[in-house]
Amino acid sequence: MRGTPPVKAACLACRASKTRCDGQNPCRPCLVKGRICSYQPSRRGGPRRRARSLLPGPSPQPPTVVDLSEDSGSLVDDPGIWNTLALLSPYKRAQDADRGSQDRLEALHAGTACEIQGPLLRVYTSEQDILNAYYIFIHPYLPLLPPPAEPLRSDHPQVYQPSPGEAGTVDHSCLSYRPLSCLSLALSAVLALIPPPQDGNPSDPCCAWLRRSYSGLFAQSALESAEQDIVEPDTARISPRPPTYSQRFHPNLPVRLHPILTLMVLGVYDSCQNGNIHRMRMRINQAITTAMDSSLHRLEENASEAQRRAWWIAIILGYQSSAVNSSSPIITTNDPRITTPYPAFELGTNGLEPWSLILKAHNAHDSVSALLRMITMQSAQSSPNPNLKDQIARLDQSILSLASECDLICTPMQGNSTEGLAGRSFGLIASALIHSARIKLHRFRAFSDIPIFLEKHCDLSSLRIDGSASQEFSSVTATEIDSFFPFSKDESCMICLKSSLAVARAFKDVPSPYSPTSRSTDLENASMTTLAPVQDGYYGSLPYFKCAAMQASYVLYMLVHRIRAALSSRRLSICYPLLNCPEAGTEIQDAHRLIEELRNGAHSLILSMKRDLVYEGIASMVNDLDAAYISLFG
Repeated sequence: MRGTPPVKAACLACRASKTRCDGQNPCRPCLVKGRICSYQPSRRGGPRRRARSLLPGPSPQPPTVVDLSEDSGSLVDDPGIWNTLALLSPYKRAQDADRGSQDRLEALHAGTACEIQGPLLRVYTSEQDILNAYYIFIHPYLPLLPPPAEPLRSDHPQVYQPSPGEAGTVDHSCLSYRPLSCLSLALSAVLALIPPPQDGNPSDPCCAWLRRSYSGLFAQSALESAEQDIVEPDTARISPRPPTYSQRFHPNLPVRLHPILTLMVLGVYDSCQNGNIHRMRMRINQAITTAMDSSLHRLEENASEAQRRAWWIAIILGYQSSAVNSSSPIITTNDPRITTPYPAFELGTNGLEPWSLILKAHNAHDSVSALLRMITMQSAQSSPNPNLKDQIARLDQSILSLASECDLICTPMQGNSTEGLAGRSFGLIASALIHSARIKLHRFRAFSDIPIFLEKHCDLSSLRIDGSASQEFSSVTATEIDSFFPFSKDESCMICLKSSLAVARAFKDVPSPYSPTSRSTDLENASMTTLAPVQDGYYGSLPYFKCAAMQASYVLYMLVHRIRAALSSRRLSICYPLLNCPEAGTEIQDAHRLIEELRNGAHSLILSMKRDLVYEGIASMVNDLDAAYISLFG
């Protein structure tokens, strides 16, 4: 038979003699042996009690969704849960934990009364709200869809904050609404990355983790749905759509275009958020192939605006993905099979359409890349190509003519319509691309492609761990370039200077997202709805074209190095072409004035990049730009 179990607290005498104590006062062993029986409270806190016995059992909580327009109290914020999640986050922004806590405290006491603490997610609860948000945050920079069929409304998202029981869980069931189509899922993946207005500290690792996780969930669901629509378009979907879905989402957008547009959105998403340019190229090429299978490239003048935009945006993104991958596009605008006419923006471009201009800019980029590949092979050939010098001169003149056309189209916009914003943004993007193509043509001639960045960005050379350079054109010597390049080193430097400052101005002028301030009842005037800056503190664009900013920044930093070296060595005469023929008594002042102009241009480009930092794929670009800027200017 099993004996009596030992008591939890024994008397001091029994402890000293290692005798089993019965816990009484006096205990039986002390009575038998006639010794003093006394107890002393344990300094270790005694027996522990389970926390559940002190707290009422948790009741199931529905998903927390808060309307941004309504006042909300402070919701449950369990720092232990979210600090644990922060350990799982690959978000690499340097941030002190104490500072993050202080930021959250300040966010609670500053701003409006409806601010909420804890990680938050921007969500939409209808297809109409998703489409409306697309026209505000995405359409100005990537006009995938035809003009809005209804007047735009003010952006009206809701906020989702996981309850403690949902912490660490990322699933559609946690949200109050799941988008119905692959396209609305893909758009939601981009929109989920934008912090809601009430997020007082959007760079907090917990907040970034929540946005990243649900954005990835939307993107994966969109890809699965798009592939199903492409392979088996008539089968049942995970989220069945009502028969009138086409009319409910956009009456001028055929449902069969949704998977093609979805692949484009996901390609841009992979580039901007994940920094995966190879996957972007794969997605865009799949979109182009699917579009050609649907004969979108062989349409006539009666083609709808939705069909035209679906095809030509695919071509634009095809060029873009090829440029950042240093490869050739799978199809170019010169392909004789293409008969589909260009789209047209309705308003705001002063009668000039940037569609053909941005395609010409991409063509120029592709021509420069092909020419540079020819230059890399020049040293391996026994006899130089006699036409190479003329080809470079003609290409430079062609790019310069395109830049002049951009100057005509990038004029101040008449009114703030959604189509006008898209037209102006496209014109500015075209200008940045054209000038970055000219920089790319002259960059090696001007700077020998000397690397200054630690990581590989676009087609720029990077520094290796051992400090050596990884140069694309290192096999071509300066003497060989002199034999076939029609511009001198000073001329190429001056061209790069002008183009880099033009890129900085273009990025500075790219408009921020706008939100409607009035509601028009006339559907024909839907694209004329007056817009005003979004009032939630978000000013970012869609940074799929930011390689142009890296090209321009490289030039500005290299020129600062060159001028400062000339000042230090008292050989400022070598920089006279950059100083526009200064007088003997003012050359030092002219040099400092140019350095200040270069600093302002570099700072403007960094600001334009930082406003898009909600997309984590450009974080390494910003880090390298910041490091270079601080090393030069402190």
